[in-house]
Amino acid sequence: MLATDALLLLMPLIRGYVMYGDADPLTHLGYVQDIVNTGTTGANIYPLAHLLVLATADATGLEAMTLAMLTPVIFSAVYFGGMVYLLFQVADSRSGFLLGLPFVLLPILGYSHSLFRPFDFSILLIPVVLYLFFKSQRHPTPAIRAVLVLTLLSTLLYHPLTAVFVTAIFMLYYIVQYIPRIQTIYQSPTSAFGLSLAVIMSWYSNFPGVILRFDTIYRVLFGSDSSDAPVQAYAQTAQEATPSLIDIVQFITFRFGTEMVLFGLGGGLFGVALLFGLKKGDVLDTRTTMMGAVVGVFGTSGLLFLLLDLIVTQERPWQVAKIGAVLLLGPLFHIIRIRLGQPSRSLLARSTKPAITLTVLVLIVLSTLTLFPSPLSGMTNDQVTAMEVEGSEWLTEHETGNRELYHFDIEYRRFHHAEHGVSEGLPFWEVFLPPHFNYTTSQYFGQNYGSGKYVMINRKGRIFYQETYPDYPQRWKYTSQDFQRFNRDRTVDRSYDNGDIRIYLANGTKMEGT
Repeated sequence: MLATDALLLLMPLIRGYVMYGDADPLTHLGYVQDIVNTGTTGANIYPLAHLLVLATADATGLEAMTLAMLTPVIFSAVYFGGMVYLLFQVADSRSGFLLGLPFVLLPILGYSHSLFRPFDFSILLIPVVLYLFFKSQRHPTPAIRAVLVLTLLSTLLYHPLTAVFVTAIFMLYYIVQYIPRIQTIYQSPTSAFGLSLAVIMSWYSNFPGVILRFDTIYRVLFGSDSSDAPVQAYAQTAQEATPSLIDIVQFITFRFGTEMVLFGLGGGLFGVALLFGLKKGDVLDTRTTMMGAVVGVFGTSGLLFLLLDLIVTQERPWQVAKIGAVLLLGPLFHIIRIRLGQPSRSLLARSTKPAITLTVLVLIVLSTLTLFPSPLSGMTNDQVTAMEVEGSEWLTEHETGNRELYHFDIEYRRFHHAEHGVSEGLPFWEVFLPPHFNYTTSQYFGQNYGSGKYVMINRKGRIFYQETYPDYPQRWKYTSQDFQRFNRDRTVDRSYDNGDIRIYLANGTKMEGT
């Protein structure tokens, strides 16, 4: 399974991509370039990932974009190793460990395994932190505690949201210890919760951007602020497009299928195990109960992120919940099989083996098909092509004047960040292209503007709607006829075309009345 994981995660490099991740990862490369330009991290709130790439590039001579694809693979390897060791701490028997092993070796975290983003790196380190934490509870030696502190500090400094998540996990562990009928094992004094809280207060309180984000979340939850939540966008799209039932099922399956299986099974098995404990006097230990609490708390938190506009999407707390859920499957399947009785005497006990096999197969299919974005989930490939990089560089070199840049699917600022740094001012103000290039109201594109505008379109944008939503042409914002008309528009001059990127200069004729 590890060989298969490696093959899947290395696919962008195997296929010869110049870069994978056409949004945040390019901006994070810009933070690396900022360090090169200035020699300092400046106001960067999560510099560890950027310093890591910069130091590795200096040591190996590899391009930053290549390292941006390789680094997530290395962190994923650390994640899988941490999950195996953490499972050994959570499982109460050899059988529970062996049953859980196939589950924890699946790439269930999706884009966190493939994108160059500090948040994803920090999420992939959580299993290692929890393993060292549990290990320090059992063997509180200075060496283990020192490694725990170093790993915990690294994880907390990678991203402020993960710092909050990890602090919440330690708080759950502290609470679980005082729940009646929960077996506390290897309890020893620990300062992990206090250390996490101290890092958040001492490090992240120095950055106004972090404070403003948490203030926004507080006002959304407890104040009068309101804005469109992710679920509202889904509901509006469904209402306007009236998709067929099969398309709705496909979207939900490939967008949320892994979460539904893990949360449904993990939460269900945990509930059954608790019932056995209440009826037969058995007890769950602290670690298993804490993982169940992680699934419940972070799964519910994800619903809040889905129902409210809390800056980031529901996927972020759900990443933590998925780690807890996948760790529970093997040990809980084993506990329930034992409690149901001997296989020779119990039909339910005999059915656990097929259930485990089916669950593994379903998760293999879902985790593999959702590892990279695809039209199956209403998303497009995040590949960055060499021609997109070349086209963006050409535009930077040849731009004249302070013009607006209209675009669709490709964001010029991301490429400018990667090339020149985030702190470098952008030469353009980026604006999304109007639907159908405004041909529904104007004969020519330039009639809508009083001055010249740049327009940047890549091949993926030209085929986006046809490939992603082929059955809903009435909902397409741009059709092939629109692009053909734009190419013939007498107010538009094609300035650059490398086969992928096309850059146009649109002449504003609004003042001329044409």
